[in-house]
Amino acid sequence: MKNVFLKLKKVSLISVILIIISCEKDPFDGIVSSDRQILSFSLPQQVGPANITSIKENEGVIDVFVIMSGLNTANLTPLLEISEKAEVSPKAGEAVDFSQNGNSFVYTVISESGEERNWTVNLKPFVSEIDGDWEINSLLLDWQIGIREDWGWGVFGVYNPATSSYDPMNYKPEVLSKDFPNALLEEDNEFNITTTLVNENGNPEGTFDYTAGSDGEYASFILAADHNGSPRNYTNRYRKMPIGKGVWEYNVGGKILTLWQGNKSGKQIDANVTIDTAGNISLAFDNWEDQFTWDHWDAESHIQNSYTLYYNFNLK
Repeated sequence: MKNVFLKLKKVSLISVILIIISCEKDPFDGIVSSDRQILSFSLPQQVGPANITSIKENEGVIDVFVIMSGLNTANLTPLLEISEKAEVSPKAGEAVDFSQNGNSFVYTVISESGEERNWTVNLKPFVSEIDGDWEINSLLLDWQIGIREDWGWGVFGVYNPATSSYDPMNYKPEVLSKDFPNALLEEDNEFNITTTLVNENGNPEGTFDYTAGSDGEYASFILAADHNGSPRNYTNRYRKMPIGKGVWEYNVGGKILTLWQGNKSGKQIDANVTIDTAGNISLAFDNWEDQFTWDHWDAESHIQNSYTLYYNFNLK
């Protein structure tokens, strides 16, 4: 009987607590939202995410980079996300005309509280930083023996244990053909890149053609017979640029160019892209392999201890 009484008492206490909680006022009850943001915006043939900027209290600007070729700017249906409890005019999913006012259009977002913000959306032609007919300017490599050891040596200079770093003033990449004469066959090659579409991730894709230059040859990356009398074939490690035609995808934000030989079922390789002030491009390929041996000449030690291979291109 005592246990039954205790159980009834416990149930009653829980009921009282639930009643008290249910009677407490919601701290957000009665608060009306004034948020009137456009949180995301996308269009067909858009490259990368839209640049969304609020200006003052009642204005905002959205810059959208798109491939203009074949785009009907008079009849576009954007996808957009706005603040919770807000409304937008025109509504999401409605076709709008961007062909007027310099490829701009104004959306109005109205908050729950009735406040408005006018968002000017500007279409900006996407100009590819990698498209073009390129020719090789140089092939360079980074190499280091005893990486992060104070006894090591190479293009990074002397390692400083106190700062756990190298002095960038001492950095000097090696000319590949200095140690690898065969690479000279590569240094007149040409690289054509063409954008054909923008994928669902907002990354441009296209086709490429990597062809031999005036000598009609590609480097085989076979080093002449060493002191042991045996040539060494480094083609698998140093043949980074796929020969002939292929396809590519460029992660604009991450500056990563992915190349496939032939099509996307072919051999794939990634390169980090840098672009100098003159607009020339450099493709950096990771080519490190842990195969160092003390049985080598200087040239071969550089080749064996390479970390990065750079293909530097100029526009033709």
